[in-house]
Amino acid sequence: MADELGAQGGAKSPQDVPGASVPFGGTVTLFFSDIRGFTDYTEQFGDEAAYRILREHNTVVRKQIEAFGGVVVKTQGDSFMVAFTTARGAILCAIAIQRAIGEANRNHSGPRIAIGIGINTGEPIQEGGDYFGSMVNLAARICATADPGQILVAETTRHVAGRIESVEYVDRGLHELKGFPEARRLCEVIWRSPESLAPAKGAAPRPGDAEETAALVQGAIGVLNRVLGLTHLDDPTFAPLIECQARAGDLRLALSRALSERRPINMKQAQDLMQPFENLMILVQDRGALSEPRWEELEANVARILGRPLVTAAARRRLSVGSAEPQTEAAQPPKTPESVEPPSSLGRLVEAPALPPPDARAAAVRWWGGAYGAWCQWKRSGIGYAHALRAELGKYPHLLSVPIQASTGHDAGRLADSYFILLEHVENQSPGFMRTVLDRAVQEAHGSLDPDVLGAALYRALVDGGRLRETFAGLVRDIIGIAIPNPGLWADGGMIEHDDVTVAVMRASGYVGDPSERTVQLTDPAERVVDHGFEVTVEPLTARFFYVKPGELKTPHDVDFKVTVGGKPSDLAWYLTLRMSLIVRSEPKLMPKEGISLPGLGREYAGAWVAVFNPDPETAASYELIVAVKPPRQQPMAGRRSPFGPSVR
Repeated sequence: MADELGAQGGAKSPQDVPGASVPFGGTVTLFFSDIRGFTDYTEQFGDEAAYRILREHNTVVRKQIEAFGGVVVKTQGDSFMVAFTTARGAILCAIAIQRAIGEANRNHSGPRIAIGIGINTGEPIQEGGDYFGSMVNLAARICATADPGQILVAETTRHVAGRIESVEYVDRGLHELKGFPEARRLCEVIWRSPESLAPAKGAAPRPGDAEETAALVQGAIGVLNRVLGLTHLDDPTFAPLIECQARAGDLRLALSRALSERRPINMKQAQDLMQPFENLMILVQDRGALSEPRWEELEANVARILGRPLVTAAARRRLSVGSAEPQTEAAQPPKTPESVEPPSSLGRLVEAPALPPPDARAAAVRWWGGAYGAWCQWKRSGIGYAHALRAELGKYPHLLSVPIQASTGHDAGRLADSYFILLEHVENQSPGFMRTVLDRAVQEAHGSLDPDVLGAALYRALVDGGRLRETFAGLVRDIIGIAIPNPGLWADGGMIEHDDVTVAVMRASGYVGDPSERTVQLTDPAERVVDHGFEVTVEPLTARFFYVKPGELKTPHDVDFKVTVGGKPSDLAWYLTLRMSLIVRSEPKLMPKEGISLPGLGREYAGAWVAVFNPDPETAASYELIVAVKPPRQQPMAGRRSPFGPSVR
């Protein structure tokens, strides 16, 4: 119903106000509401009962709209379209409506009302009190997406409204909305206040509960202090972290006051409120020790409550734990003052200690000189890591396929400059590493400045300082998460699936970085569904990439991947899928040793990428990616062939 309301133009019900007090072309926030299941209710209980429910609904909605300064643009049946001059007013009105309807339902013994609300902010075309344009259509689509009792807002509305006391925004991710070619990010409005920590009525405290509660609250405050100490390594004004810390600060204050004033606390609710913050700190501090299932469990909880961007920042190691914990209002034992560094959000406002200039002792080690010089230049620039990485991969999409020590053999040595990303990774693993690494390398080389000897010592220092045997996989995951789909990565090969032909794409030469391609077309149905093997030698601490994507494909196909190293099943690979809009992608996941099957190519997703990686810093290895693309439920035939011929090296 809300969709139909948004698509109309000009028609108004007799009760509507003639025009909204918003100038032509001005910014306005539009609010759509709709009773869920109203048509079914009418069929089940009859017109009279439905009309009674509708009148109750309209009374509640109009009362709150008037109270918050909204203007009814039009109504149709059980749907409202309302204009507000402020985004805050629209959100607060929506909350008031849901609260009022919830209260009415509690006092009503019969069937209950449930409505969904969608809100969007923009600059629609205005004519005679009505509004037109894509901004209006989007608001209607958001309303249609909302579940019963739910309030969903567009990302623009969230940013325009800003922080509202006792209101939380939960990132619900990207949604494919009818009529919009690109997915839109929607946020749910939650209005539960952290101050509501009083225990349920009738719950009498037991002896000893007070001491136990005090200990639990002190532990919770410690977790919240650590959350407040988090900083983003690239962006000191990272909005999702600021919002998370604002919520953590509110909860810490509520807990501290309850504890100091000896007020009873509903520990079940307090623990529920604490859970996402505790899980966030586990993701930040214990990332390397988590199993994949445990990571996914924590990731889902944090993303649902605190938003997906915060999870992504934790996964990419962009969140750093500060060294000092803020003081709380709760009684604390006196502590000896310690000299601590200011949080990086403050530290970015003052001049940071100067980075050591390029040292002449390493001048002959060309790969090191290029990477270190570029790293220093980037650190001084203030450019975010993701932006810098995309810029480098736009120039050199084959960067990760070339060992850092061999990078001077590409583009007159300029490829080595782009390896500042590896130096930044190592610095994140061992803060301060770059200030002392050359001294340690020279010492290990027994004072030799020979480029081969010193270069080998520097390489070993990078491997050890960055724990690259253990962390290189994470670096590859972070990079493909930023680079795919845009600007993309240089691939050794790929397969393009059409209804009548499978096209295998390969590199025309054996030179890494060669942009030229050659193709093989497979038209025999039996030949198309066999397993195809892509063989490649992966050098130490490098990665190679492959893709499968649909061409003219009307029938969705299934894609199977499996990786072997030295002929044995391996999990040294990441895979991810692209949504149909080609704008968003799934989070990279580790390839199971038994392989993975991805049904729905061309319908559920618009392509898949695989990154095989070699975390061994010394030895190259022979990898094979086995791919089968076939219609649903059709098994691959026995045997395997590679359309790529000799491996690319």
